[in-house]
Amino acid sequence: MAIGISGSVAVGKSTFADNLASELNQHGLITTVISTDDFLMSNHELNKYNLFDQKGFPQTYHIDQLIQVIKKFRAGEKSVNIPVYTQELADIHPNKMQKISLPHILIVEGVTALQLPAEQLDLKIYIEADLKNIKKWYLSRTLEVTALAKNDPSSWRYKYANMPLDEFTDVAMQVWEQTNQKNLDEYILPTKYHADAVVYLDKQHQVLEIELK
Repeated sequence: MAIGISGSVAVGKSTFADNLASELNQHGLITTVISTDDFLMSNHELNKYNLFDQKGFPQTYHIDQLIQVIKKFRAGEKSVNIPVYTQELADIHPNKMQKISLPHILIVEGVTALQLPAEQLDLKIYIEADLKNIKKWYLSRTLEVTALAKNDPSSWRYKYANMPLDEFTDVAMQVWEQTNQKNLDEYILPTKYHADAVVYLDKQHQVLEIELK
């Protein structure tokens, strides 16, 4: 079985997917979560095709490779190797792959998860929350991970970690408006209407309501 979980950047897709997998594993169903980020084009490819400013939009993913993973598992293959996206590099790792063993249930989470062909997913879940909360979560997460790079000159976040807080906040929210909001409005939100279930989260990231279609 393949489950797709999508929603806005920073809405809590990964956490929800991990929690769901944990529950299913406890009931004896071997469940594995993979992220659509692992199928992003590398930064080299993005620059080559002049797509870097659109990173995270559907056209910047190797969706075909993700589809092949699902098809291989459905055909009974015992394991597949897939790329690894690292936040430290903000890129696909050049020398590392991850081995995914055949599970009972494969959860695919990410902003493009519900843009897979309908026949590839047995259950489609969309995570929704108030936009004000999503933007707060995005800023909080961005500030937190950037602060961790304050003493690491090798990190791409280093130059931002040493900015004045108000200046960095402006930069982060500008990225939101130019990239993440556009991605949400044009590509992610429309997939909500094809979901089998919409999970609404409150401002504490707790499940408020589940709408089944």
